[in-house]
Amino acid sequence: MIRSILYLDEQKLYSLSSQVFEGLTEYLLTEKNEESENSTTQKGPVASGRILADAIKLSNTSVERRVLHDHAFSLFENKLEESEEITNISESDGQNFNQGSLKSFVRVSAPASFIDAADLNNLFGMFNKIGEAIAYVTNTNVIKEANEALELARISTKDKHKILAFSKQLKDISDPAVLAKKAGLHQDPKLLENLSLITKFAFADQLELQQRVGDLLYTSLLKREYLREAESLIIRKYSRQTEKSLVILGLVTQTAFFSKPSVDPIPEPATMKEAVTNLVNHIATMETSLSGKNDNEIVIDPIAVYVSL
Repeated sequence: MIRSILYLDEQKLYSLSSQVFEGLTEYLLTEKNEESENSTTQKGPVASGRILADAIKLSNTSVERRVLHDHAFSLFENKLEESEEITNISESDGQNFNQGSLKSFVRVSAPASFIDAADLNNLFGMFNKIGEAIAYVTNTNVIKEANEALELARISTKDKHKILAFSKQLKDISDPAVLAKKAGLHQDPKLLENLSLITKFAFADQLELQQRVGDLLYTSLLKREYLREAESLIIRKYSRQTEKSLVILGLVTQTAFFSKPSVDPIPEPATMKEAVTNLVNHIATMETSLSGKNDNEIVIDPIAVYVSL
């Protein structure tokens, strides 16, 4: 099977492969021969024709072991498949699993949605400005006609009241903020500020991939440094809501079949440790309400994301 790999967590792959294969045995040996020659040339006295040259030849050979990342992943995935340690989940069969049948490794194949918290925060910060820009650009012809009408009114009449009325009308027509509000492209700045604050607290700058199969939602949390290309380029190529199925191989970290027991706060903390425990419980409750796992959600720690060709 040929894979177009979009994401590969090399550190996690190395760690798991070393356990599966009892050491990383697949590597490429490359030899580097570096040879340099340094020479110093000095002219002697005039007309002597004497040249002094010192040549130093340095040779350095190094052997470098390079793991073939894609090949190593292919071996690792095939090994897991041979040992039947993967639960395969695909859009075509729409399987729903109980806790007993879901293995530690899952491979989900389905269209995905990119959820980028950093993009959301940028959008909240620029929403009104973007709305005003869109409204202005899409109403360029109307604004131009209004300007021409105002100029004509100024020429044809000397009535200051009419000119002021035309000027006010032009301002209403050409003001980007007014146009954006009429088009529904303007939101309360305070609302946007608070949405941004909540998003930063709950999701920081996380990048998620979400896939829906049957009644379950599979969420994979990606590390940006392991993307093969910039996220903006990948999204541009495959769309924020992909048409093609993406395959995600990873470890299950949270399941839809487990509900966290509620933790009652300590009524009157007697020690500093109890007070800190109470604070942690409150933070956990807040995080659960804002960004906690849904009842139908399975969270995956991804090793690789790829398109199967």
